[in-house]
Amino acid sequence: MLLHFSELERIGNIYVNPRNLKSRPLLLRDWRDFLSLEEKVYGLYARTIYNPEQRFMVLNEKDEKVAGELEALYREFLNEPLRFCHEEYYSYQLEVRSFDGLPFANGWVGSGVVLVGEAPGRKGCGLTGICFYRDASGMLLRKALFALDVNPDFVYITNVVKCNPPGNKLKGFDKRELGLLERELEILRPKSIFAIGRTAEKALKRLGFDATYLRHPAWYVRRGLREPNEEMLSEYTQIKEVFGEWRL
Repeated sequence: MLLHFSELERIGNIYVNPRNLKSRPLLLRDWRDFLSLEEKVYGLYARTIYNPEQRFMVLNEKDEKVAGELEALYREFLNEPLRFCHEEYYSYQLEVRSFDGLPFANGWVGSGVVLVGEAPGRKGCGLTGICFYRDASGMLLRKALFALDVNPDFVYITNVVKCNPPGNKLKGFDKRELGLLERELEILRPKSIFAIGRTAEKALKRLGFDATYLRHPAWYVRRGLREPNEEMLSEYTQIKEVFGEWRL
């Protein structure tokens, strides 16, 4: 589950995970090249540093301790999924996934910044297990963060509901999902939490966590947006303000 930063390779201005690449790109000048990599050539996970076997990035011993607790929580979820997920969501998730396991979360556990979405999407996290990845709304969020000089792989991203609802139609959540999310956030103890969408805002408010609301990228996608515009960048710059500059 752990991905050590030292395992990454820098090509141009981009960090890649060699383990995710079927074929090594000859040149990556910036994030636009990175997000343009073709799945058939480079692999399903080529445009992120994560995969179902490496979900939590760590830089030091403190990160490893946190990631170890998250991994234990994830294993608990795998062993008893119906304790934490609606049965209809779980059953549908088993139909659409293309990986071993279930969606959970991914990111640098020491970033201090957590993005909480609503639920996996059938063509995105539901298929890959990686949050906000591959589908239209996921890639729009990644483009927006990259455009703000925040590598989306270096924040921590999760969802209120971990399993993909049938037909991407979320009917709600209850103490099962909330209990898992609460334990996850208590392990992380982030500086800032961002609620991506109203469902996340509602869940976090019910749990008593302070969070900054941001419109879900799907809101922009439904209005025809495929590249981040000034409105979206202005809204999402709040993540940049908290995350600061990436220095290593």
